[in-house]
Amino acid sequence: MDNRYDLRGLEPLDGSPFPVFVSAGGATRGRSVAQRAARTVAWLDQVVGMPETPPLFVVGPGQWDQVAAIPLYGMPHVESDRIVVGQEPASFWASVTGAIVPLLKPRGLRRLHQVYGDPIDLGAFADLLVSHELTHLAHGPAWPDGPVSFWLKELAANLGLQGYVAEVEPAQQTRLETAFEVTWAAAPEGHWPVRDLARMADSLDGDGSNYVWFEFGLQVLAKRLWQAAGATALQRVVQALRGPMLDLPAVLGLLEELDPGVERAIRDWPRFAS
Repeated sequence: MDNRYDLRGLEPLDGSPFPVFVSAGGATRGRSVAQRAARTVAWLDQVVGMPETPPLFVVGPGQWDQVAAIPLYGMPHVESDRIVVGQEPASFWASVTGAIVPLLKPRGLRRLHQVYGDPIDLGAFADLLVSHELTHLAHGPAWPDGPVSFWLKELAANLGLQGYVAEVEPAQQTRLETAFEVTWAAAPEGHWPVRDLARMADSLDGDGSNYVWFEFGLQVLAKRLWQAAGATALQRVVQALRGPMLDLPAVLGLLEELDPGVERAIRDWPRFAS
C-alpha cells in the first residue's frame, strides 16, 4: 500500500476485485459503492479497456484528509493510486440545490421533488458518480493539464457515466438525468462567477456548486453524444485522450464527427439549451 495513505481507523472490506477501505460503521455504504464500482470496471473494460483498479476509499469527514487528494469533503475523485468517495452526504449538494431551487419554474421543481424527494436529496444522483471517476482511469493521464484537456476529460468521464447507466443500470436513468437536465435548463449563465469553459478548473474554488454547474452542462452533452453515437463516442474520446494532445480545433472536429450539435454547443458554451 502506498505510504501516502493513512489507514488509521479504516476498515478493509472483503469480497471486491480491488482493495476497499471504509470508516467505522460504513460497511454497508462501502459495499454498495464497491459493487457499483466493480460493475463499472467490468463494463468499461469491455468497451475501452481498463488498467488495474486502485484501492477504493469510502470514508467519513474525520478521515477524508487521510486519503483524499482534494479538500472538499464528499467530492468523489480518482488518482492513479486511489478512488475516494464520501461515506456521508456532502454539504456541497445542499449548496447546489440551494442555488438552483430559487431559479426553477414550477415544473422543474416538481421534477426534482418527484425524483429526489422533499426536501430534495441528491444522494441517489451522487451515488452514481463512482462510474464517472472510474472512466477517468480508463482515459489515463496522457494529456498535460490545460483548459481543453480539463473539460474534455470531464466530458469523457460523463460519457462513461451515461453509458454505464444506460447499459448496465437503466433503472437509474431518471435519477441520473433529472438533476442535470433541470439544473442546466434553470440556471442562467450570469448566476455563476465562473462561466467560461476554458476556466472550468477555477470553478473548484468555493462551495462546489459552480463546478457542479459545469459538470451538469457537460453531462447534458454527454447524453447527446451517447444517444448519437453510443459506445463509439466513448471509444473515440478515450482514444484521443490516450494519444498526443490535440488543440481545440482538432477536438471540435472530433466532436463534430460524433454529433455536430455537441460541437456547436461547445462553441456556444454556455448558451445552449438542455
